[in-house]
Amino acid sequence: MRRLARWATGIAFTFAALIGVLAVVDNRDHVALHFLAWTTPAISIYWWIVVAFALGVMIGWLSAGVRVLRAVAGNRRLRRDLDRSQSELERAKGNAAAG
Repeated sequence: MRRLARWATGIAFTFAALIGVLAVVDNRDHVALHFLAWTTPAISIYWWIVVAFALGVMIGWLSAGVRVLRAVAGNRRLRRDLDRSQSELERAKGNAAAG
């Protein structure tokens, strides 16, 4: 099964690299983006695509990081509540056995 996963990963990376090379070859035209009164320098369309992809990845990582931090904080709070409840249960069992 591991061998199949390695082959699939290798094929996926090769396919992604091929698409990247084709994107570079097909998008050599230089363009400048215009937004209100601001104009960017004229660079290859490929680089605009790469920058947009990189920004999307970073925003995705940041949003996932926020969710992970929230989950970790919630997990800590639940663990603390569980420990408190278990200690109260042990205390109640001890009082019931003594009484």
